[in-house]
Amino acid sequence: MTLTPAECANIRWDVIVVGAGMGGATAGYELARRGRRVLFIEKGPFLHAAFGAAPAGLEATVVQPADGTGPLDRAGDERLAGGRWPHRFNARTNLGRLSFPGPVGCASGGSSTFYAAALERFAPADFSPRANFAQADGSTLPEHWPVSYSEIDPYYQRAEQLFRVRGSQDPLYQGGASVLLKPPGLSPRDQRLQEIFSRQGLHPYRVHVGCEFIDGCDGCPDGPCEKNCKRDAAWTCLIPALLQHDARLLPDCEVLRLEASADAIDAVICRQGEREWRFSGAAVVLAGGAFGTPALLLRSRSAEWPQGIGNQNDLVGRNLMFHGGDFIAVSPGEALDGAGAQKTLAINDFYAVGGDKLGTFQTLGVRLEIGQIMQYLRENAELSTAWWRWLLSPRPVWWRKLTSPFVRLGAMVYYYLFNFRDASVWVSILEDLPYHENRVYPHPDNAQELMIEYRYPDEMKRRVNLFRDQLRKVLGNRRLMILSHANKIDYPHVCGTCRFGDDPQVSVVNADNRVHGMTNLYVADASCFPSSGGTNPSLTIAALALRAAEKIDARLGDTRADAAPGRALQT
Repeated sequence: MTLTPAECANIRWDVIVVGAGMGGATAGYELARRGRRVLFIEKGPFLHAAFGAAPAGLEATVVQPADGTGPLDRAGDERLAGGRWPHRFNARTNLGRLSFPGPVGCASGGSSTFYAAALERFAPADFSPRANFAQADGSTLPEHWPVSYSEIDPYYQRAEQLFRVRGSQDPLYQGGASVLLKPPGLSPRDQRLQEIFSRQGLHPYRVHVGCEFIDGCDGCPDGPCEKNCKRDAAWTCLIPALLQHDARLLPDCEVLRLEASADAIDAVICRQGEREWRFSGAAVVLAGGAFGTPALLLRSRSAEWPQGIGNQNDLVGRNLMFHGGDFIAVSPGEALDGAGAQKTLAINDFYAVGGDKLGTFQTLGVRLEIGQIMQYLRENAELSTAWWRWLLSPRPVWWRKLTSPFVRLGAMVYYYLFNFRDASVWVSILEDLPYHENRVYPHPDNAQELMIEYRYPDEMKRRVNLFRDQLRKVLGNRRLMILSHANKIDYPHVCGTCRFGDDPQVSVVNADNRVHGMTNLYVADASCFPSSGGTNPSLTIAALALRAAEKIDARLGDTRADAAPGRALQT
């Protein structure tokens, strides 16, 4: 049954989920599967409804605008129309000031619509982070997460089954066995790289990927999958919640603020077009990501919450973390076909080295193009007076910027002579540490934009260089080309801004993902992470969302939303 916003406003829902990305879609799906009446509110468009693989009947689950004109006009905003965050981020860092488009998804599936579908577990040691960084002076790393690895292991298993993860067991992993489907075969190039790694005493394995790898699949690393092959949060959780479990989705709808009493959320205030709506639910789940969730809490000020909901100890938006690392081309040393799946291999031999916590090394999921090498060489020529000194030192800086023929020649040497045309692009992912001063908050002059304050720490730079040294030691310089600039920050891997923990003095939400001091407000995205781990966050987000949904369902008890959509419920 199709609903209008006015009809939705007359229902007291069991659960309102703000955001339809990895955390929100997974938590909402699990709650709807358990019989809860769920309303998803998503700022961006319902991209997947227009794809060829979209099931019949999906349009009836979407809440249409009040005037019946259909989805909002997004012709003036290409980023939002394509499912990207439409507003700019402004950053003050120790590396300089930055302003850039929001590097996250804003649509059905959230950022998972654009990810390469790597769904790896955190290591058991990641749940006791302080022990991994004994010399992390100034960091707010806790001794332990409020949940142990053994507690989250069954939710990891359920998430792996739900997202149909494919891969092989990491021989170095010390936690429980992953639930994995068989991956596709390796290309000749990747088979050769696997042999090279093994011969050097490393332990390559098939990276864990949520993908069906149908014929012609390239992993859709740069955009949405239109064939329901890549297992993003929309195909896996949101659409089944809508079609199979009577949930509803309100897309193109921005949540402006939360109305709260001293201990509960009374209403979610939204805007769709020029019209504002007020929705209520027995529970509210925030899953706008580690940028969006703290910004919404900070915008929701009132007499009861003068600093923003949950911010009584100035922690909302604090402890901002990303990941560090590099993009690195790895050459097989000979001309070999690399066609087929690109997200294939990983090694964790450098997850921890000699007392230093580093991270994972895995295929990025894209093919190497000569333009990437040209950009790398150009940046080095412009930034380093030592680079190509024999050719460039007599020339002024402005001349170096005009050396594109030399850059192209150098790129062609790498690409053809050193067989980098057949290289695989890999990424190192290094744990970032939380610091109180690193934070995100709404821009004071433009509520649509966000402010980031971030200090790239010297200890991160040291660990990135150590990781490079370890790779060079076992693979040699001629097989490796670092494609990223110095101090690379993985902005989409954002986390930590509403960390969970047992002590309200140092955390925003409790071990059940409920905001301290609130009876019905939960957080189900990466903002709850107390530390960033050394690998991709998506599977951990999904596992924690499944666990949070279970806790929410138990807390709601026998409370049920009215099945008749036109009648308001009694509380």
